[in-house]
Amino acid sequence: MRAFLLAVFITLPLSAAASPPVRVDIRWEYLNFGAAVDIFEIEGRQQLWKTESVKEMKDTPVAGPIEGASFTLAPGGKKRFALVVRNETAEPLYFFAAPHVVDPVEHSLGFKFKCLCIDHAYTVGPGEIWYRIVEFRLSQDHVGDALTVTHSVIGIDKTRAESFALKPNPSDF
Repeated sequence: MRAFLLAVFITLPLSAAASPPVRVDIRWEYLNFGAAVDIFEIEGRQQLWKTESVKEMKDTPVAGPIEGASFTLAPGGKKRFALVVRNETAEPLYFFAAPHVVDPVEHSLGFKFKCLCIDHAYTVGPGEIWYRIVEFRLSQDHVGDALTVTHSVIGIDKTRAESFALKPNPSDF
């Protein structure tokens, strides 16, 4: 009987074993952009990709900052959260995000980040707080214990921002 149980255990697929949680670090690099992107927990269930600018933080659906811009997620899990930019200047800020980069690259198979790097420019009015609801997913078969996802945020001028300010077509996603 022992030999039979041992043979069954040895032939079980690796995916049948419980996968450890994955540490996810969200990072930002800036080029010609005078603000920072922070990540926050959200209150309740929020619509994915909801993007707005408001005058006060109390008018956002955020619950509190995600400390260190890091969280853990089990394979097969997903997490929605908010990206937040505070424009503390008297001028509008215009920006876009280049596609994210993942490190280590060998752990990039099996994750999806529905974020802000979608060939679209964003505007944050003077004294406003901009937010966007995003989602991070890991497939059930994700391999690895850590991912660092980095976006480059690039400040642009109003003319260029207006050229890319059209709302994305939902059928593109």
